[in-house]
Formats: sequence, structure tokens, C-alpha cells
Amino acid sequence: MMTSKGAPRSLLPKVDPALSSSASPSLDAFNSGGEGPSKRRCISSACMPCRKRKSKCDGVQPACHACTAVYSSECYYDIDSDHRRKGALKRDIAQLKDEIGPRNVILDAIRKGSEADVDDIVQLIRSNPDESWESIAESVKRISLAGNEKAAPSSYLEGELTEFSVKATAKSGDIRQYGHTSNLSLLADEEDYSSSAVNQLGTWTNITSDNDFIQHLLDCYFTWAHPLYMAFSEEVFMHGMQDRKLKYCTPLLVNAILAIGCHFSDRVEARADPKDPSTLGDHFFNEAERLLQEDKGPCLTTVQALAIMSIHQAMNNRDSAGWLLMCQTTGMVIELGLHRDQPGQLNGKLTQSEIAARRVTFWGYYFFQSAWAICAGRLSLLPRTAVRMEKPALIDDLESKLWKPHGHPDFDANQGKHLEQPGLRYTILFHCSSFCEIVDDVVQMFYAPRDRITSRRLQLHHEKFQKWYNALPSTLAIKEHGPTLPQIICLHIYYHNAVIQLFRPFIRVSFVQSAKTPKQICVESANKISELMSIYERTYGSRRIGFMHTHTVMTAVIIHLVTISGSNVAPDIFEQTDMYLASAVRYLQEMEKAFPIVSRYLKAIKGLTYKWCTIIPPRVKMAVSDIDISSPSSTFSNLPNDNSTSRKSVSGSSHLIDKRKASAPDILPLGMSRPNANIVTPGIQSTKQSQNPAEQQLFWTPFPNDGDGVPLALVPDRNINQNMDITSLLASGTVGDLPQLNRDGFTMSGEDEVALWGVNWETGI
Repeated sequence: MMTSKGAPRSLLPKVDPALSSSASPSLDAFNSGGEGPSKRRCISSACMPCRKRKSKCDGVQPACHACTAVYSSECYYDIDSDHRRKGALKRDIAQLKDEIGPRNVILDAIRKGSEADVDDIVQLIRSNPDESWESIAESVKRISLAGNEKAAPSSYLEGELTEFSVKATAKSGDIRQYGHTSNLSLLADEEDYSSSAVNQLGTWTNITSDNDFIQHLLDCYFTWAHPLYMAFSEEVFMHGMQDRKLKYCTPLLVNAILAIGCHFSDRVEARADPKDPSTLGDHFFNEAERLLQEDKGPCLTTVQALAIMSIHQAMNNRDSAGWLLMCQTTGMVIELGLHRDQPGQLNGKLTQSEIAARRVTFWGYYFFQSAWAICAGRLSLLPRTAVRMEKPALIDDLESKLWKPHGHPDFDANQGKHLEQPGLRYTILFHCSSFCEIVDDVVQMFYAPRDRITSRRLQLHHEKFQKWYNALPSTLAIKEHGPTLPQIICLHIYYHNAVIQLFRPFIRVSFVQSAKTPKQICVESANKISELMSIYERTYGSRRIGFMHTHTVMTAVIIHLVTISGSNVAPDIFEQTDMYLASAVRYLQEMEKAFPIVSRYLKAIKGLTYKWCTIIPPRVKMAVSDIDISSPSSTFSNLPNDNSTSRKSVSGSSHLIDKRKASAPDILPLGMSRPNANIVTPGIQSTKQSQNPAEQQLFWTPFPNDGDGVPLALVPDRNINQNMDITSLLASGTVGDLPQLNRDGFTMSGEDEVALWGVNWETGI
């Protein structure tokens, strides 16, 4: 090549781009005037824009020369995109190891776990599709059986002593609790399943092979009994029943459930003896009892079955046998540690589903035992202070599951669709559990008193009742328009029953600092029970009704009898109480078809009516006239003959009424004479005995002669233990200490003082 002067131009060597600041290597070399650099160095990775346009890149970071000076484009690097390089491969291997680690934990848990644990792990994986493997592995660690491995023995005495702390052992997935004073926790666990339980998995019972009848009884149980007496989760039970898993469903539990279902069925097969209505469910109960004798080992399903069996015995007028079963249930609850969220050193033995099942079972049991305590008038079997179990969680899907009135005539005829509504089962269980804790305090105050009973203590308990009642959510309120769930109505009735039981022993006295007397509070609650029962009867009838109603209606009846037997009763109150009382008797007569024990209540009502009422209203007379008292088990054997009654007209009413004995003798003062001197009851002395008010027994009970579950009504005997006698508390430890009585907040003044007591408390005569 020639220059402008004709001389040839020399060729410049190639310049390394890394040493050049120009886009033209030849120009840089020319400008520098020096010799060209050595061969261009290789770079390990080019930037992504140079890769895409396939241009040479100098590898300068953060931006290469080509991108900044030549193409004026954004420059960026992605070192991990090239998986052929060692660094990238190492990173990939490390990442795979991190990912496979959690999966190995899950596989190891499945390999070593029991069938129930494998089900829980699979369910955990399926229910969390977006969850990371690390998170799932952490959850699996908590529910896996890796905790079964024994800890290495300690070389120090302190380490050895830790083996004797409160701990739990497992058998077939069930936890047994042992305290630090026990040596049984050191024994090896044994796996065992009853052979009869395995052999009965066909229809789960030997009583019948009619699957339609079994399904009918199950529907009746889960409709009318289970929503309030929830001893287990229906979903878990049905899952175990369908998949033939003995962990949550056993023949013992199934037969116990079917025995209760028979009480809500009109089929003749529901009776052990088709001709005897008092044998409802006895054939299924006997089968459950046989299975219990074969295997009495403690487990969750046995706790559930025992609680249900105790209610069946009470329904069939065998309350003593039922109470013993409930005591047995309590012992098993304590042994399994169901009253504690973490029964001892579990080391991850319990799965999440097991924990949920235990919570439902415990709080269902707690309602059972609380109802037994207040209905039988006995000590609570498990004090509230021993409970360390959380309430069951509320799950929207389960709460919205429809409740259907199976067995209701309209529903069976496809006309009861309007009665279907969300079941709210766990909402009801949650609030029932909270209420039972308050009830337990009242029961302990009456039957295991540690301090004096004062009016203030009674009012504090009443305030707790009211606070709980006012805090109920709107979903548990009585609907003004549309049907209300039967279990919600029962919950409201149970509340008013508890209020009556709190104040009924004190209807003879008034409170110093209260506008209402105990008697007035009891009357208001009794009227409310009658109104709620009227709502229930209009909506569902009284044939299929919760067993709790038998006790609550009887409680209201006693207060109604006290009201109409009093003197100077206003005509409108008398008329209203007559209607309430007659309706309550009719309700009980209908309940007797399902619960044979009601016959005892009806006989007591007839006896108290003739015994207390000066005048018997016509509605009440008509209702009690249908009560059969010919049975030798009748509470009152010496009742007056109906032919001996004299009739007269009541002022302000054209109805005919019966002239009977003086007003409610059991709430008259101790020294007053009684129309029938041959009948002497504890707490009511004859006219020959002292009339000193110091000897008055303040505690009042409607059954002073019988003592059926009312130990406080017995005559005080200074030679026996008085711990369960409330009169010792009301009498201030010294008989007749009226100033102390006033200091405790009670007074003898108040409504109808002379009629109620017949004694001038200032003069003592």
C-alpha cells in the first residue's frame, strides 16, 4: 500500500484488547507508537449479551468493553448458566444434596413408622402441595417415630434420675402416663390387639348383620346424641370404620354407639325384648360389655366407649351402674394422660391427628363427667385444676357441615329440608367445655367445700355464668325466625338449669346485698326452661331429644311446684305456672319412650304434687293423672286416693281445683306442725320438737326422704363426717349463729316471711 508521497506504509501488529481503551486495536497501537502486545488472553466466561450476538468479549466486570464502547448495551454475567464448568457442577451437586436430605428424612420416617404414622405423613404431603421439602421434613420429624430410640444412659446419677420423671409410654399408638413416683414407666411396651376385635370387622357387631339397620342407628346417634355428647370426632371414626382401622374404630365402640342410637329409633329391633320398651339398646350394650371384659386395656376408643355406655345405663334407669362406668372412664383418662396436652416425655410419639383426637375425646369426656356430677349430685371426678388440655381447634369446613334431622318424621318423608343447617359441632363443644369448668367450681363448692359459703361467693359464681352466657357468639343464639339447632337449645337450657342448681338450696333465705332473692332467680330460670322447651317441641317434637333434657325439665318442674304451692300467688302467675307445669309433664311423658329413667321422675312429680299443693290446677291434675305409680319402685308409696279430694272454686278462676294439704311442707319452718303428722322427713321436725330457730336446717332439697344423689339433705349427725353437709357451712360451725349468718350475706327477712317460715326471728317464736 502506498502513502500520498508514494512510500509504502508498514503494517502494525495486533494489539490485546485488554490493554486497549479503543475499539480499534490498530489505532491504539499506532497511537502508542510502541510494539504490539502479545497474544490475546482467554477469559473463562463471556457476558450474556456477547454470547447472544456471538461477539468477542473481554470479560471485564462489571461491564465489558464491547458492550460499553461498541454496542452501548447493558452488560451482565450469569456464571451459573454454564453447567459444563466445575464450579457450576459443584454447586449443582451441593443443591441436590440439600434437596435429597429432607426427602430422605421423610422416606426414613415412612420406612420405620407405623401404619397410622404413614397415613399422617402421606396426608401431610398431599395437603401441602406448595410447601417446601425442608418444611415438610421438619413437620415429619415432629410426628415420626424417631423418638422411640432410647437415649444413651447417663454416666451421672442426675442423668439416671431423669428416667423417673413424669413420662408416658405407648402401646398401639396410645399414651399411658406415669408420674415420678411410679416405676411402671421402666417396663417394656407390648403390642396387642384383641382377637375378637379383629374377628368382628365384618359388620362390627354380632347382634345383627342388617347393614341398613346399623346405618339407621348410626344416623340417629350422630343426629340426636353426638352433637352434645361428643366423645370423639365423627370424621375420624367414620374414616376408621370405612378403612377397617382399629385405632379409631373398634367393635366395642361401635356397639356402644348402636346402643345409644336405639333410644332414638322407633323400630322394634331397637329393643332387646320386642315387648319391653325398657330394654332399648340392651342387646348392643351387652355385646359391648362382653367385648370390654375380653380386653380392658386402656386406649382412646375404650375411653369413648365407656363414656357412651355410662349414658346408656342412665337412660335405662340404671344410674348406679352408669356412675361406676363413668368412674372407670375417669381412671382410664388419667392413665392415658388425656387431661394433659403433653403427657410426660413423649419424644414426638404423638402425631398431629392423634393430638387432635385426644383433645376432642377429653373435652367430650369432661362434659360427660360434669353432667354426671350435677345431675347425680356428686363430686366432680376430675377437678378443673388438674386439666392442662387445650380446647379443640375450630375448622370452618367441619363447622359448616350440615346437620340433618335423621329419624324425624318430616325429614324421613322428605319434608324436613328446612330443618337442615350448619352443625357448628366444635363451636358448641368449645363453649360447652368452658361452661363445664364453671360448673365444676360450683360442684366442688357444694360437695367438697374448703371455705364458708357466703352470698358473695354465690353471686360471683352467678356472675361467671352470666359472663359466659353473654359472650356466646351470635351463631349459638336462639333464632327468632327459622329453626335453631336442637343442641343449641339444649345448651341454653343447661345454662338455666345450672343457675337453678346454684341457688335452689338457698330458696329459704334472701341476700343482704341483692335486689333478687334466690327463689326469684330460680323461678325466672325455670320459666325460661319451659319457654325453650316449647320452642324445641314445636320444631322437633319431644320424642327425639337430648338425654340432658330429662334432668333439666325435672329441675324446672320442682321450681314450678314450689311456685304454685305457695301462698298469696298472683292469679296471672298461677295460671302461667299451671301451663308451664302441665306442659313439662307432657314433655316428660313423651321422653319416657326413649329414656325409661323418666318413669322415676314422673312418679316423683305426682307424689310432690299431691304432697305440696294446697290446690291442684286442672291442667296439672289432668297431666299427672296419666302417670302410672303402680310400680313397686315408686318413690312415694303412701299417696292419697284421688277420691278423697274435695273440689272448690278458686277466687278469680272458674276452674275446678283440688283441696290438698298445706303449702309445700318441705319448705316450712322446722317447728311448724304439718297436716300429716305420720310423715316426718329430715329437716322437718314434729310439733313436739324444739321450735328454736337455732335448730333450723337452712339447706332445702325437694327429696329429703330419699337422698337420691342429695347427700346434703341428710339429718346432721355429729358422730359422722360432715364434710359433705352444706348445713355446717350455713350454720357457721355453731348452730343458730344468726349474726354470723348475716355477716355471710344471708338474711331471713324477705318475701312471704311468715308464710315461708312461720317464725319471728327476732323473738324466736
